[in-house]
Amino acid sequence: MANATRRDADLAFVNGRVITVNQGDDVAEAVAVSGNRIVRVGSNESVEALVGNETRVVNLAGRALTPGFVENHMHIINAVEDRKWIDVTPEVASSIDEIAAAVKKRVDETPAGELIVGWGFDHHRLRERRYPTRRDLDPVSPDHPVLLRQRESMSWTANTAALRRMGIEDDTPDPPGGPMLRDDQGAPLGPMWDNCRVVYIFPAITPPTLEELADGYGWACRYLNRLGITSVDEASIRNEQESHAWQLLRSRGGLTARVYLNIYPVYGTKWDVETAAYRIFRSGMRTGFGDDWVRLGPAVIGIDGGVQGQTAALFEPYSNDPEGKFRGSFRCSQEMADEFCLEAHKAGFQIAAIPHGDHGITVTLDAIEKAQRAYPRPDARHRLEHAYLWNAELLDRAASLGVVYNAQPPILEVLGEACTLEPWGEERSRYAFPMKSLLDRRVISSGGSDMPIVTANPMVGIDCLVNRRLDPSPGSTVLNPDERLTVMEALRIYTYNGAYAHFEETAKGSIEEGKLADLAVLSRDILTAPAEEIRHINVDMTVVDGKVVHEAG
Repeated sequence: MANATRRDADLAFVNGRVITVNQGDDVAEAVAVSGNRIVRVGSNESVEALVGNETRVVNLAGRALTPGFVENHMHIINAVEDRKWIDVTPEVASSIDEIAAAVKKRVDETPAGELIVGWGFDHHRLRERRYPTRRDLDPVSPDHPVLLRQRESMSWTANTAALRRMGIEDDTPDPPGGPMLRDDQGAPLGPMWDNCRVVYIFPAITPPTLEELADGYGWACRYLNRLGITSVDEASIRNEQESHAWQLLRSRGGLTARVYLNIYPVYGTKWDVETAAYRIFRSGMRTGFGDDWVRLGPAVIGIDGGVQGQTAALFEPYSNDPEGKFRGSFRCSQEMADEFCLEAHKAGFQIAAIPHGDHGITVTLDAIEKAQRAYPRPDARHRLEHAYLWNAELLDRAASLGVVYNAQPPILEVLGEACTLEPWGEERSRYAFPMKSLLDRRVISSGGSDMPIVTANPMVGIDCLVNRRLDPSPGSTVLNPDERLTVMEALRIYTYNGAYAHFEETAKGSIEEGKLADLAVLSRDILTAPAEEIRHINVDMTVVDGKVVHEAG
């Protein structure tokens, strides 16, 4: 009777290393998929019993099958914009002269007066080891305003025409939480950080249209699928078009990754009341609203400055500050952090706070603790995004508060020694990206990239968790080797723990019967590959909701 009603599998994977990432870290041999669900995990024989005439059988031939990867923090909107801006990343421009040449080329193609925007320069990797200033850009762009976004995205630089268009004169003061580099007479030189984005940069740039966003989101889904990514956090939804475009893409059949939308109702020093993010925050909806494809995620607040620009808030002065005084800066006050966390927590939102330095993390945990004390709520899973530099006390506090650490491991290679050991010193750097220490305290950590700052490739992220090199080249400096993880621990961070950070660990994140069929076929067995070769493993096939969305070759 059972055989008469049995449905044949649509997909069957056999002869493989099925890394389930279940509670026992079991490795199986085969998997069967029916519809959008995993229906059998086990031996070849048990899965072959579900194979029918219409079943597609994939011979893994010893390759690894893993859960689909969960990307916990990326800025797809920025990646969409970057496609039409000037590329001045380190791979393209290694000096300020080369940046100026790229700007000049775009100037020659653009009518006078039109804004020119570029992205991705990394002053630490420029020959001059400094930000380009208006003095560098003015000679090649006297009649065009020019804005260039630094790789980390928390700082920009501008030429004189752009400064004037944004209303910045030689005597314009810094906005709160937004320092500007100045010359000896106090006039802004172009580079600006943190809240300057909110006050000056964003209003100056025409945002993508709805169609540009929908097209760009489709491109991003295809890119993610090639990397085995099946779920993604969009880290900064602010306006109506940014959320509407996801619905538009879905209606057109182009949505091939599950999306967790992070809303940004506070941007800078105060509530951003004119944005769709703020209206959603006040609408009565809360984290979890939606379905398996598009779901409302956390409410986001930025706490302190960034790491590449060396504005992250630290308790002790930066080690490379000549005067031994600078401790970074804050994007919002403790009072604003407290108010935001209290209201978000009370309303039922997951909180995604973005601190970078140990002082910023302390302000964040203080605010979360006050909110939880005022309105006790079990299993809130509030998140710390980025949170690069900790201290010993913070590790225990995070464990006691039950927060989730949303780390972006590939950023280790972007930061390098210039943004870790040099500004923090060796003693403080012991607490940078403290993945093993948090794991030992049972803090759940998940993995992502902060793309487009760096590649979203989970293999690079797993490499960084396992090897912790500050540069991918062999023999490069390792940042605190005691914090290295095993491959299985790192794989869990990019799969099950990512689903946990979405409150969806019962539906995805591991290969178990009844769960969503989100899977990735790797080009080899990641558990037996040499550690230095992990980053070179490719994804041969990606399955989302039981459908093949990527297949190599």
